[in-house]
Amino acid sequence: MKLFYLFIAALLISANIHAQTGRDVHGTVTDSTKVTLPGSIVRLITATDSISTATDAKGAFLFKGVKAAQFSLVVQSIGFEPVRKRIALNNSNEPVFLRPIILKPSSQMLKEVTISDVLPVKIKEDTVEFNAAAYKVRDGAPIEDVIKKVPGADVDANGNVTFQGKSVTKVRVNGKDFFGGDLKTATQNLPADAVQNVQFVNDYGDQANLTGIKTGEPETVLNINIKASRNHGIFGQVSAGGGQDAIPQVDGTKDAARYIAQGNMFNFDGNRQIAILANYNNTNTNLFNFGGPGGGGGRGGAGGPPGSGNSTNGITTARSIGVNYRDNWSKKLTVYGSYSFTDNTVNTISSTIQKNYGLSGTNATSSTNNEIDKKINQRFTFNMEYRPDTLNYFKISPSYSFAGVHSTQAETFNQTIADTTALAYTTNVISRSSSPNYGINVLYNHRFNNHGRNFSINVGVGRSTTDQYQNPDNIYSKITSAPNTPADQFITTNANTDTVGTFVSYIEPIGKKSYFEVNYNYKHSYTTSNKVTDTLSDSGQLNEYALLSNDYNYTFVTNRFGLNYRFVEKKYNYVLGVTAQPSVLDGSSPNISPTHKTSFNFSPNAHFIYNFSRTQSFSANFSGSSVMPSYTQLQPVPDLSNALYPVIGNPNLNPQYNNTLSLRYNHFNFESGNVFFSNLSFIQADNYIASNTIYYPDNYTPNTHLSKTTGTSYANANGYYSTSAFFVFAKPWEKRKYNLFLVGNYSYSNNISYITDIAPVTFAENTEKNVAKTLTASQGIRFRLDITDVIDAEANTTYSINSSQNSIPQAGVLDNYRSWVVGLNGKNYLFKDWTYSYDYSKTFYYNYPGAKNPNVFNTYLERRFLKGNMATLRFSVLDVFNQNTGYSSTQTGSYTSTTNYNRLGRYYLLTFTYRFSKMAGKAPERGPGRGFGPPGGGPGGPPPGGGPD
Repeated sequence: MKLFYLFIAALLISANIHAQTGRDVHGTVTDSTKVTLPGSIVRLITATDSISTATDAKGAFLFKGVKAAQFSLVVQSIGFEPVRKRIALNNSNEPVFLRPIILKPSSQMLKEVTISDVLPVKIKEDTVEFNAAAYKVRDGAPIEDVIKKVPGADVDANGNVTFQGKSVTKVRVNGKDFFGGDLKTATQNLPADAVQNVQFVNDYGDQANLTGIKTGEPETVLNINIKASRNHGIFGQVSAGGGQDAIPQVDGTKDAARYIAQGNMFNFDGNRQIAILANYNNTNTNLFNFGGPGGGGGRGGAGGPPGSGNSTNGITTARSIGVNYRDNWSKKLTVYGSYSFTDNTVNTISSTIQKNYGLSGTNATSSTNNEIDKKINQRFTFNMEYRPDTLNYFKISPSYSFAGVHSTQAETFNQTIADTTALAYTTNVISRSSSPNYGINVLYNHRFNNHGRNFSINVGVGRSTTDQYQNPDNIYSKITSAPNTPADQFITTNANTDTVGTFVSYIEPIGKKSYFEVNYNYKHSYTTSNKVTDTLSDSGQLNEYALLSNDYNYTFVTNRFGLNYRFVEKKYNYVLGVTAQPSVLDGSSPNISPTHKTSFNFSPNAHFIYNFSRTQSFSANFSGSSVMPSYTQLQPVPDLSNALYPVIGNPNLNPQYNNTLSLRYNHFNFESGNVFFSNLSFIQADNYIASNTIYYPDNYTPNTHLSKTTGTSYANANGYYSTSAFFVFAKPWEKRKYNLFLVGNYSYSNNISYITDIAPVTFAENTEKNVAKTLTASQGIRFRLDITDVIDAEANTTYSINSSQNSIPQAGVLDNYRSWVVGLNGKNYLFKDWTYSYDYSKTFYYNYPGAKNPNVFNTYLERRFLKGNMATLRFSVLDVFNQNTGYSSTQTGSYTSTTNYNRLGRYYLLTFTYRFSKMAGKAPERGPGRGFGPPGGGPGGPPPGGGPD
C-alpha cells in the first residue's frame, strides 16, 4: 500500500513540475479570406501578467513557456476589428496549436483601442508603404519630417526627395496628382497629423495600371493618403515674419530687410478637396517648381523654418500662389486639377574656372557673371475621369504652361594659352524669352465581359513654342588678333515643336492565369527653328548676318511594335515580350543638303515580381528605349552666343538606343524591425550620342568665327555602359526610439567622348576617342534619436569618392576627388512648449580646386502658445558662421570646371505662425455622387477591374 501512495505522489510531483515548466502556444492570424496578416499585435493576458508579440511574415505567432492553463488573447491589426478570445487548456505540457484567429475588416477608425506599436512598413508589388503613426513628429510638423525618418528616403537641403537612390518625380494625394505633381506643395505644406500613410510607388503610367502589362523604366511617385478623420473639415496655417541681414550680401546690398509671408488652407470633404497655397518672400523660399523633378528650390512650408532656403544659389524674391481642386461631380465623373503662378526675381553671381585638355596642349578660361532674371511661370493641369459603367473608362487631361524670362547679364571672359592671355572680353546681354506649351491627352480603356480581355488606347497631341530675343554686346580687349565674332549681335529665335502620339494595347486571356498582349506605339515630332542674327553697321543699321543665322527643321518618327505574355500567380507574376522599333530622322536647312537617317532596334523586354510576403519582395525589369537627338545636337550652324565655346550640331546623328536592366529587393523583418532595401541597374547604349570637343587654332580660315575657340559637336559611338547600386539597412531599437542607418550609393560608367585638335596651318583634323572609366562611391551612416516630446535628433556622416581614368593621357588627371560631410541636426523640446532646433554640417573637399570647407549652421528657438498650441513664435538665425557658399564641380574627358555661387548669407528672422483646424469628425450628410476616399484603385486611380487580375 505504501508503494501505491509513493507512486501516486510521484505522479503528482511530476505533473506539477511539467505544469510549472509551461508549454509553447502557436497560432496564426488571418482575414476572412484566409490571407495571413503579418505584423498583427497579439497580447496574452493571464491573471497575474501579460506579454505581447507580433505575427511574423507568415502571420504566425508564438508564446514560449506559457504556464497558465487559462488566459485571454487580444489580437489587433490596422484596418481590422480587434478580437478577444478566452482560452482554456488542459494540464498537458505538449505544445498547443490554436485554430486560426480570423479578423474582420474595420468599418471605422479604431478610437477606443490603444495599440502599443503599429506596423511601420508594408511592401507590395510596386509600392513601399510607411505608416505615418510609426514615425513620431511634433504637432504641426509637415509630412516632410516623417519622410526624413523612413528608411530608404532622403530629403536634401532644398526639400527634394529621393527613395532608394531614385529621385521622386511626382506627388499625389489620395491617389490623384496634387498641384500637377509638384512634390513640395504636399511634403512641406500637409501637416503630418493629417496623414495616414505615405507610399513610394514604382509607377509605369496610367495605361500600365489599367492593363497590368508593365514595361519600360518606372518613375518614382510619392502618394500621401489622408486620415479619414481629417478628410472632412478645414485646416491650414499662416505665417509672417521679418528680419535683417547681419552682414552685407555678396550682391552688395547692405542691411537689407528680410521678410516672409506665406499661408496654406485645405478644405477636405471626402472626395471634394480644395487646397490654396500662397507665398511672398525674399529668403529664397520657392513654393513651386517649374522644370525640375519633383519640387522646387528653397524650403519653408508648414513645419520647416520659414526662410531657411539658404542652400539655394543666388538670392530670390519670390511671389507665388496656387490652387488645387478635386471632386466627384457625379457617381461616374471625377475631376481634379490645379493652377500655379510664380513671379520671381533671382540675382546670381558666379565665378568659373575651366581647364580644357587637348591632344597637343591645354587652355584655360576664367569668367565672372552677374545675372538678374525676372521669371514668370504659370501651370494649369486638369483631369477628368469618366466611368459610364464597370467596363469603360475615359481619362481626358488638358494642360498648359508658360515660362517667361527677362534677363540682364554682365560677364567677363579671359582665355589663356601657355600662361599668356589670348583673348579677353566683356559681354552685356539683354534677353527675353517666352515659352507657352499646351496639349491634351485622352485615355480610353474597355474591359470585355470575358475575364481579362482588355482594349486600351492613349492619344496625345501638344505644341511647345519658344520665342527668344538676345542682344550680346561684346567689348574686346587684350586681343592677340582680330575679334572672331561681331561685337554687336541681335539674335531672334522662333522655335516650335509639334508632337502627336498614340499607344494602343489589346490583351487576350489564354488561360486562367495567363494573358497575351499586342501593342503599337506611334510618335511624330516636328521641330522648326528660325534663328536670325542681325549685326549693327557703322551707320547704325541692323543687317542680317547669314553666317550666324539658321533655319533648321527636322522630323523624328518612331513606330514601336510589341508582343507580351503575362502570367499571374498569387505570389508572383511576370511579363515576357519583344519590341521592334524602326525610326526615321529627317532634317533640312537652306545651308546644308537634306538628311535622312533610318534605324531599326530590336530588344526583348521583361518584368518579374515575386512577393515573398507583405514585407518582402523582389522585382526585375528589362526594357529598351530610343533617345532622340536634341535640337542643339542636330542644328548645323555654329551658335556663338558664347564666343569662346561655340556649339555646332551634327545633322547626321542617329537616335541613341538604351537597353536597361534593373533589379530591386525589399525586406522588412517584423521580429527585429530591421529594414533592408536595395536596387541595381545597368544601362547599355547603342549609337550613344557622344560629345566631340574641337580645338580651333588662331586664324582658322574655313570659318574665322571659330578661331581660338573650344567648340562642341556630337557624334555617335558604341561602347557606352553604366551601372549603379543602392542599399539602405535600418536597425531600430525600443520601438524606433533609436535607429541606425547604413546607406550606400555606388556607380561605374564607361563613358565615351571625342577630342579633336586642328593643325594651325594645314587645318588637318586629328580626332581621338576617349574612354573615361569613372567610379563614384558614397557611404553614409546616420544615427537617429527620437523620444517623443523630448528630443528628435540625427548625427550623420558621408564619405564620397569620384575617381576617373581616361584612355587619352592628355585628357587630364581626374582621379581621387573626395569629400567628407559630417552633420548634426535635431530638435530639443523644453518645458513642454519650447523647441530649440539646430542644423549643422561641415564639408571637407579634397582635390577639388577652388572649393572651400564651409561650416553651415542654422538654428531657431520657438515657443508655442494659445489653446491647442495653435500659435508659434520663432526666432531664427540662418548661416550663423556666415560660411554658406555655392559650389559645383564637373569633370569630363575633355575639361574640368569649377564654379562658385553667391548664396544668402547670415540673417535674423522673427516669425509668427498661426494654425487653424475645424474638423467635422465624420462625413456629413451628402447627396448622390459623394462618397469617402479616393475613387478607383489607389495610386494612379485606375478603375476597379480595369485590367487582368
